[in-house]
Amino acid sequence: MKKIIFLSTLVLTKTMFATTLTIYNSNLALVKESKEFELNKRDTDFSYDDIPHSLVLDSLKVILPKDVILESQTYKQNNLTQHNIANSFIDKSVKYKNNYVKILAVDNAHTIVENSKSEVFTVDTSELIFPTLPTNIFSKPALVFKIKMQKTQKANIGFEYLVKNINFTTDYILDIQGGKANLTAWADIQNNSSKSFKDVNLNLIAGDINRVKNFNRPKSYKFMSARSNSAVVQQNVQNYHLYKIPFKVDINAHEKIRVKLLTFKDIKLTNDYTATAFNPLYLMGERTSMVERSVRLKPLASALPTGVVRAYTQHESAPLLLGETKIYNTPKSKPFSLKLGRDFDTRVVQKIISRKDDKYHFNAFVAYTLFNNSDKDKVINLEIPFNKEATSTISSKLKYRFTKGNLATFTLEVKANSQRSFNVNFKSKR
Repeated sequence: MKKIIFLSTLVLTKTMFATTLTIYNSNLALVKESKEFELNKRDTDFSYDDIPHSLVLDSLKVILPKDVILESQTYKQNNLTQHNIANSFIDKSVKYKNNYVKILAVDNAHTIVENSKSEVFTVDTSELIFPTLPTNIFSKPALVFKIKMQKTQKANIGFEYLVKNINFTTDYILDIQGGKANLTAWADIQNNSSKSFKDVNLNLIAGDINRVKNFNRPKSYKFMSARSNSAVVQQNVQNYHLYKIPFKVDINAHEKIRVKLLTFKDIKLTNDYTATAFNPLYLMGERTSMVERSVRLKPLASALPTGVVRAYTQHESAPLLLGETKIYNTPKSKPFSLKLGRDFDTRVVQKIISRKDDKYHFNAFVAYTLFNNSDKDKVINLEIPFNKEATSTISSKLKYRFTKGNLATFTLEVKANSQRSFNVNFKSKR
């Protein structure tokens, strides 16, 4: 039987076909590739050794010409060892110290041989020199396909398969200047599949696909940057979001490549300042809550994949990191907020004025004081956890609303370098 050698080992034709790589943000990729083989009608199988170690075997789809019949496929692991090669040469001649001997038997690291004088002795297997690599020995994993056909031909054979240990993550850079910002989305693609993909058509899929089993994210190795391009095409496909990269990319094994996905200019944003107070029914004495700053962005025209957003600004030509937060898959036209960090110059002090609890009810009188020690007026949202049952009441001269379920929220403007106070009476059945 003559073995068909794959193109990566022996050039049979000059025809190479495009590869499409679709990467999911769940440590998985779908590969579609095709290459040309020279098949002889006397051959009963051919091997395909350009496969990654992390191939999902039962996902493989082979696309053959109509007149070629596939009977079976076998996965061959790397079995290139001195011991295995010696076993393949039993009853055959090999070279040993400039002489030829015949292998009779192999026992781990030792081999029993016979020389031309019919003398039998034992040698170290590592000292034998073999004339060639046996056809049943593979230097790397390979797939062997058993086929039937009626004629010799050059055949374009396609392969589609899933591969693990290829992943992409998204991160964002938000440049804030005054009341506007620029947002840039980047995709970091990491390939730990052991196979390099050259000149591929690249698609990225954002969304939570159902998996039978989840796999660990790959570790980082070395990094390189790809050229950026603002013409990435974003489409909604079967309830997932596909980002089609408009240029071909090389994604080598154990490398990380960075590709620009999206850019948004002059986004209007609003600063939000929010403090969460303690539950007044369990408040004793005086407590202080810090105020968190976040920025609220207007809805964008494209969906955003899960990723970390880092916010920066420029102050007297010096770049400053304002904070970072994680966003989750965000549909287009949906407003969203990014938490930046605690506001240095604002705080809220809450203090029990009196308690009139009895056997059946909680009854607390609380004073709230909001401090603004900055040079700018600020609007602060004060969120107070409190139940919304019919037996509960909130009494205050200021208006409030419930947000996020059970947070009684007061919104107050506090002038620069000033403070503002108000009282609230909370009653609730025990």
